Amino acid sequence: MSPGTTMERVYLDLKARILSGTYPPGTRLEAAQLAKSLAASATPVRDALYRLSGERIIESWHQEGFRQPLLNEADLVELYWWTGALLSLALKGRTPRPDLPGGLISLANHQAYPEGLNGLFRTIAIGSSNGELRATIINCVERSMTIRTLEVRVDGSVGDALTAMADDYRFGRWSALRSKITRFHRRRASYAGRVAAEIRRRSEPLDNIRRI
Repeated sequence: MSPGTTMERVYLDLKARILSGTYPPGTRLEAAQLAKSLAASATPVRDALYRLSGERIIESWHQEGFRQPLLNEADLVELYWWTGALLSLALKGRTPRPDLPGGLISLANHQAYPEGLNGLFRTIAIGSSNGELRATIINCVERSMTIRTLEVRVDGSVGDALTAMADDYRFGRWSALRSKITRFHRRRASYAGRVAAEIRRRSEPLDNIRRI
């Protein structure tokens, strides 16, 4: 396998692990340890960590390496508001489609929260003609993946909100969808403190950070 192929494989494998929540919040990510489980040398793992840090999927921590993000309430509020604003911008100017009796898209057969939410937001991003906007929304979706399951714990209404937004998307009701997305992220911001508390409960103490 060529070095370039190995680097891409390591990057994709490590990113999948991080986004799936394999490592608890605050976990220190060390190239030498990760290399063993990724069947690679430390060099491509280190390159992947730098790449993921640049994407803000992980954090560069006090010049001591990398760690799984440990988001606080303020971090979450900023991420929620930014994601909502970008999605609203991606839908701005789209023409309503009342001529679609069967719906525009099945959205992966009505996936449940959080997979369905990630799929919906990715679909909105892909539908934008602006490449920068597409990439930024998808990055926000990825950075939010590890907190979506926590949102279900603190707010039981998220599934109903997803269903309503998905219905608006299927039938091209763009103005209604923009309004629902704004309300959804406003509500997420109001619950950010509770989500942050769930993150802290799952994290390792900062004076004894787990090394992976």
